[in-house]
Amino acid sequence: MAANRWSKSTRWLHLGLVLTVSTQLLASLVMEPPGEDEGASAVARLAFEIHESVGMAALAVVLLHWLASLLQRGGSGLHHLFPWDATGRAEIKADIATLKRGALPEGGARGGLPGFVHGLGLLAVTGMVLTGSVLFLFWPEQGDIPQWVDLVGEVHGAIGALVWTYWGSHIALAVLHIRAGHTEVHDIFRLTGG
Repeated sequence: MAANRWSKSTRWLHLGLVLTVSTQLLASLVMEPPGEDEGASAVARLAFEIHESVGMAALAVVLLHWLASLLQRGGSGLHHLFPWDATGRAEIKADIATLKRGALPEGGARGGLPGFVHGLGLLAVTGMVLTGSVLFLFWPEQGDIPQWVDLVGEVHGAIGALVWTYWGSHIALAVLHIRAGHTEVHDIFRLTGG
């Protein structure tokens, strides 16, 4: 495996995040949660059921991603996602200097700015799936919603807005990397080989 290539497990986990998070976000555009579905269309009710089911799959993918990140050694894993030691901070500063010169820093499986951005994304998605799981377990199908559950719902919505921003920005940056001739996007979606 080249020094800046994604591991096979990371590529599969990334695909899992792409599929589950994208489905979650798109379903949220048309769904109606329980208690608010009076007069909701069949599509809105189905979208909510999809959101719940895929949300549990997203939880599993996120937990597996954390586990894999904890177990990976070397420059990958948690060091990639949270390059907050002196070396990582120096790489982030160097990447920001590259951006200031009007160039796109190299992406891929390294720390620095790419790792920092991926770590922020994983934190946001983790917050979304954890609050969503609380809602899945404790949101009543009928009747009054406990105040604390309603508060978790508000937090879930706020984190969802952050994830929407991250999702759109991540896609935009992927397009910029493709246009710059970088291979990171191809590499992360290459599911065969080492």
